[in-house]
Amino acid sequence: MGIDNIKPPGGSEPFLDPSAEPVSGDTRQSSFAQARDQLQASGSGEPTPSALAVVSQFRRAALRNPAEREAMVRACVSEMVDCGQKATGPLSGSEKESLVNFLSADPLVRSQIETYLEKVLV
Repeated sequence: MGIDNIKPPGGSEPFLDPSAEPVSGDTRQSSFAQARDQLQASGSGEPTPSALAVVSQFRRAALRNPAEREAMVRACVSEMVDCGQKATGPLSGSEKESLVNFLSADPLVRSQIETYLEKVLV
């Protein structure tokens, strides 16, 4: 087998210049816009609340106590799961509890909620 028998990269098809191809738009942006529009259309038409209602029950001083901090994170996650059920459909009690347990234990979700609580609590 000689060097002349080696196939070039990309197979035997001719090379296509990417700049010569027509641009069809960013499909990810358009699919995101479509999904967002469908989600808004499926909602009840109510504006989404900008804050968690459960936060009004908490005080900043409670963040120092690990047990109270855990309860605050779980309450926030539970409220977010409840709000999300409008779009995803209802969950059974055990499914909701499992989801709350999982999200409350997730380090990224937990840090985001704790940061949120530190910013909004008085």
